[in-house]
Amino acid sequence: MFTGTSGGSMSRSRTACGLITAAAVSGLLVALPAVTSSAATGATNCPTAFPTDQAVDGVKGTGYTVEKGTKADPFTAKVLGRITDGIGPGIDMIMADLDSPALERAGGVWAGMSGSPVYTEDGKLIGSVSYGLVSPSNIAGITPAEDMLALREEPASARRSMPTSAEKVTVSDQLATRIAKTGEVTKAQAKAGFTRMSVPVSVSGLAKKNTSKFTERIEKETGSKVRALAGKASTGAKSSPGDIFAGSNYAAALSYGDVTLSALGTTTYVCDSTAVAFGHPFFAIGPSEFSLHPAEAVYVQPDPTWGPFKVGNPLGRVGNVNWDGTVGVRGTLGENPPHEFPITTDLVNENSGKSTKGTTVGVYQPYAADIAAIHLQSAIVKALGVQSQGSAEVKITVKGTRGDGKDFKITHDDYFADTYDISYATADSLWYLLYPLADQPYEELNITSVKVTGKVSTTVKQFRVSKLEQKVNSKWQTLPETITAKAGSSIQLRAVLKGYRNSDNLTVPLSVQVPDGAVSGNAGSLTVADGRSLGSYYQEHDSLDELLEQLNEQQTGNELVSQVDLYNDDGTTLTSRAEAEIKGAIAYYYKNVAVNVQ
Repeated sequence: MFTGTSGGSMSRSRTACGLITAAAVSGLLVALPAVTSSAATGATNCPTAFPTDQAVDGVKGTGYTVEKGTKADPFTAKVLGRITDGIGPGIDMIMADLDSPALERAGGVWAGMSGSPVYTEDGKLIGSVSYGLVSPSNIAGITPAEDMLALREEPASARRSMPTSAEKVTVSDQLATRIAKTGEVTKAQAKAGFTRMSVPVSVSGLAKKNTSKFTERIEKETGSKVRALAGKASTGAKSSPGDIFAGSNYAAALSYGDVTLSALGTTTYVCDSTAVAFGHPFFAIGPSEFSLHPAEAVYVQPDPTWGPFKVGNPLGRVGNVNWDGTVGVRGTLGENPPHEFPITTDLVNENSGKSTKGTTVGVYQPYAADIAAIHLQSAIVKALGVQSQGSAEVKITVKGTRGDGKDFKITHDDYFADTYDISYATADSLWYLLYPLADQPYEELNITSVKVTGKVSTTVKQFRVSKLEQKVNSKWQTLPETITAKAGSSIQLRAVLKGYRNSDNLTVPLSVQVPDGAVSGNAGSLTVADGRSLGSYYQEHDSLDELLEQLNEQQTGNELVSQVDLYNDDGTTLTSRAEAEIKGAIAYYYKNVAVNVQ
């Protein structure tokens, strides 16, 4: 329960939301009466909004946020005025000067404070700390309570619930002068304006290198750099919905388990089973599906250049964040995200014989490819004990449901070898297998599981094509730049492969038929390539059925392919191909020569 000293804390009881507050009297915080039993029944467990038009220069308040651990500590707030339509049409931004020992230690408001509730002396909710000046300082922008409390109702029909909000809030010359009088910043710094405070996006289990491809979309859409700072929220961790309360840590997660990808902010209020936070969008997508977690703050990192930020560890899942809009995110406590999907790995280290298993629960379907790739990359590094060169032989199984409720399945067996980072090479292939499912325009589908099993090794089991030959008049000779062949004949080919840094040699037959229907005068090309180079991740398709078929038939890294394409005058193409598989991965190879039909 909140006490009357600056070292006091806010009760973790959800029923106390907005009722246990403090008044600033002679610079001291004094306690208000304790919550009554009638308030605990839930009849008055939600805060009353302080009218936005009364948020004028000089209004004093008290806010709550967590610096370390799970205890919400108070800070003082003094309203400096409002910026009309600052957040969006019809949504003003309230400016305030904040102060507390924690803010002084951090050097100003920090990323992770987004959503911190601020109350008047008589217990009304002014709003949430959600914006900060471009230059780090104690000056904050507050999202009005009147707008945030509208999220208690169905968000899609709530007043001012559009997903987007201002990226930057302009400050007039007059207001910049008022801000400068606080002594916190100069007038020029105030004129630079306010921006949405970022919610720190952290990920557990992130490999030490070669991860940017899997995190760049998240950084682009949230404006926050993904940091490998957070601990994981275990799939078996137990937390209580009561751990979410006004001023508490509030984590919205795209995944949890071995790879926990989450954004850390602060709870503004809880009403019954509804928990609202941030005071601004996360992804700004409207209807959403993120898992909701309490969190334990580890520390606030000062940063005079980019601004301080909070580091915290998400705890067990307690709800579902189902709205992400202009004035905040809304979650329902006790509700599970409806489309979670397990990502599991079981990998055997061929060098040691040890098996390593892992599980991540994906939550946000549009990023299934990114989450699964991060998990697989991390799993390979764990299995090998190092992020290095090596080989992998894996079986990938993806299951899901289509728009009509029918199940689908994709299976893909593959070989990989890389002289720099086998974890990235393998994870990248999984990304390309899953991303087309999220990007397709045909149906609303959902991934229900991703499973990867197989073997990994630090030995590079790779072959390269050292020679490509054609048999002419019973003799093998180097493949010429132009081949002349008869219609219906076979082009006799073979490839000689050499092992990576060893004496292993393989001879692979690749003879391919001149396409049926070819006639004298047809011209085209012969292509010989490793399977991945000739196969395309993004072939044209006209339906989900076609896409699923293509994904199930993707070329693999242990294939060599020879393909003849002949072009007709009417624009059609005649194609024939031959494929050969080896026990091991094949390095990049691509050779193309002309073909003329006699």
